[in-house]
Amino acid sequence: MPTLQRYAGYFKGRAELVVVPNGCTDKTYEVVSALRGTLPSTLKIINIPDAIGKKGHAIIEGFKQASGARIGFVDADVATTPEEYDRLSAMLGSYDMVFGSRWIKGAKVFHRTSFVRKIASRSFVILVKVLFGLPYHDTQCGVKIFTHDALQRVLPHLSTVDAAIDVELLLAARHVGLSVHEEPTTWTDNDSSVYSTTPFKFYRTSLIMFRSLLRLRKKSFATHSYEK
Repeated sequence: MPTLQRYAGYFKGRAELVVVPNGCTDKTYEVVSALRGTLPSTLKIINIPDAIGKKGHAIIEGFKQASGARIGFVDADVATTPEEYDRLSAMLGSYDMVFGSRWIKGAKVFHRTSFVRKIASRSFVILVKVLFGLPYHDTQCGVKIFTHDALQRVLPHLSTVDAAIDVELLLAARHVGLSVHEEPTTWTDNDSSVYSTTPFKFYRTSLIMFRSLLRLRKKSFATHSYEK
């Protein structure tokens, strides 16, 4: 758990860390539980034995349990360092929501894993712009942070349980009128991405994401939740 240890060591009690194993089969829950009490930060574990949508469900449940003036999430692979998270979090004095971007001027990305991943990411951004009119360059970057009050306004509008949760967060933020800032970030890619694995996983996940976007599009027309 390098990410957990680095974040706990950096914040040293200034932050509560919430870990949400969602249908994990690699003993994440047991490993994290063993670390409780040994880290210099408060640690909360929300275990979901049966996988429900993976990323989206885990993020929503973590948000519900988190407390504090600033609440956010990062990927569990140290793609975003605690120092970078702290820098982005400090911007919330001027915005309700801040998220990192790997595709705007000023971003620094190390160890880009593959050309396929780059094409997939850029194509996804174009699709999101076409379907929803969101002006952002990198909706899927795995670091997003809210003020406590802003998150409470967004939470009732969240229902996506897969990786399209990132898009729904931005749609919900627009709907409730949050001030949102996309900030160039420092990011380290790694080989755990679905775009770096087998062709089957790549196409399967791409199909899931496309279907999720269509559901979000249908939701926006049916309820007018995300109309400008």
